[in-house]
Amino acid sequence: MSEINNLFLGTWKLISWENNDSGNRVTYPYGKYPVGYLIYTADGYMAVQIMNRDRCQSNPDFPLEAAFRQTLPDKDRLMAYNTYLAYCGFYSYSTDEQMMTHQVKMGSIPGWSGKDQIRHLELKGGKLILSSKGSQLIWERAIDHV
Repeated sequence: MSEINNLFLGTWKLISWENNDSGNRVTYPYGKYPVGYLIYTADGYMAVQIMNRDRCQSNPDFPLEAAFRQTLPDKDRLMAYNTYLAYCGFYSYSTDEQMMTHQVKMGSIPGWSGKDQIRHLELKGGKLILSSKGSQLIWERAIDHV
């Protein structure tokens, strides 16, 4: 395991996700204050989950059985999909190019399975910055469990 790998191994907490379009308009795909965790393990696995902090459903008292039976109303299914992103798989890192490749095995976006998600990686001031095509995600070490 190289020294650079040891610098990003572990669990990271999402601070921000900003998208900049060609006109420098900033958007926040999961709100200004998203919640997310990114995990890199020493044996090459990775997992990420991101959600809009304000996600909700039409009836917060839906029984768990409704989710098990996949019988949530369509508007709740759409809201769940639009406010949550998750995938997992393997990762590799190129020290020469400072590129992180997530080799997606499964996730909430079906078309990503079996494909690579490639990000520029920068470690700066204790932060992990992943960027690609106008998107920038900034992560910090997850050190508490609150």
